[in-house]
Amino acid sequence: MCGLTFPFVLYFILRPLTNIFLRIFYRLQVKGLDSLPPDKPLVLLPNHVNAFIDPVIIAMLPKRKIRFFARGDIFKGRLAKWALESMNISPMYRISEGYSDLKKNDKTFEECRRLLSENKAILLFPEGICVQSRRIEKLKKGTARIILGIEETMLCKEDITIVPVGLNYSSAPYFRSRLFINFGTALSISDFKKRFTEDKVKAINEFTLFLENEMVKQIVVIRDPENDELYEGLAEIYVRQWMEEEGIKTKDQEAEHQKNKALASLINGLQQTNPEENESLKERILPYLATLKQHKLRDHLLRQDALARMNIKSILNDFFILWFGLPVYWTGLVLNLLPYHLAKKIANEKVGKVEFYASVYANLGMIFWIVFYILQLVFITRIFHNWILTTVWAILVPAMGYYVISFYPAMKKIFGRWRLLGLVKKNKAEAERLILEREHIVRMIRSILDNRQPVENNHKAAMPSPD
Repeated sequence: MCGLTFPFVLYFILRPLTNIFLRIFYRLQVKGLDSLPPDKPLVLLPNHVNAFIDPVIIAMLPKRKIRFFARGDIFKGRLAKWALESMNISPMYRISEGYSDLKKNDKTFEECRRLLSENKAILLFPEGICVQSRRIEKLKKGTARIILGIEETMLCKEDITIVPVGLNYSSAPYFRSRLFINFGTALSISDFKKRFTEDKVKAINEFTLFLENEMVKQIVVIRDPENDELYEGLAEIYVRQWMEEEGIKTKDQEAEHQKNKALASLINGLQQTNPEENESLKERILPYLATLKQHKLRDHLLRQDALARMNIKSILNDFFILWFGLPVYWTGLVLNLLPYHLAKKIANEKVGKVEFYASVYANLGMIFWIVFYILQLVFITRIFHNWILTTVWAILVPAMGYYVISFYPAMKKIFGRWRLLGLVKKNKAEAERLILEREHIVRMIRSILDNRQPVENNHKAAMPSPD
């Protein structure tokens, strides 16, 4: 009995823990989760950019229990197999792991058929590969074969529902980067079921193309990898400003996602219709951002509204924020940093592929922090023998950790403003050139968006005072 119930308990312990820790690791927003059918056979179909993080973070969101799949070679060993199956994960073997293992997928396909016939939910990655890019990799036809083949033989009353899912990371490997998860429209595949009975090959090809088009709708797509850096630059310079100009809150990741898609569409369109203008943008934006990086500055510091707020009052205010905030910040670091520092060190040294970096960093960070937290509570209890103090400590540690996460961005902005003032004092001409260059770039972007020719800069930008 215990052997049957413990894995069940393990899953329901790990699910809330990952829900908490991954929401700390990423600034997460979700759209469309409420539209998932609660009691129909469901297949979630996301893009795949972030190794083990992707399935875990999707599976933790719906109220329904989601069965998902991992590459078969990680199931080697009794302990690994037991642990993965305990977490509701099944093996899916690929040709790259050897033809002899492909036959083992029959058991996995039968499991998918059983789950869907019982109106359960599963998660499949149609790309069949994990790559960190702003594109959909060519979809493998295996997903269509699995879904259509199961639909053809299923005995349940409900048709299978598929939901394309978009995972939109601002920077997938890094702590506190943004993640917008876009659950698309729930779609029935009943039309493809009939076609599949008539011509299996044609139906599989049509379904694969249909699914690719639906997945593309959920993410930001840059068709040419040569334009990735241009997109990142455009997004950094203009998206937040664009949102504020339209009265949109900058924390609204759904609105930010729509602006990012508009910029991606702009770049893809220019690449096709006006490559010269596309290159002109690169020639202005990339050197500008490279110069900012040399001075350890961020673009938002050079916006006119940010410059207008830089005065004696704001400098004094920043000083008092640091004066009173840094002692609490350093205390929070002492109580919480070591586990994440160790996890990051291991990820830096051991992870060769960027796609696996966050999986190692985030999961080790979670495990190490829980152990470190428990050790602190044991130490306090054994030394002071005071349950009130232990309880206070138990609340204090995570509260201080949250303070560190909240205070760090504000501290970075303050130091950034001070570096800009230092540049103004040391080399005012260079600071002024950067501010003017930014204004010119913004006007270029606006004029292209409005389908007008760029206009030249003809006025002097306001400068922050170093005094």
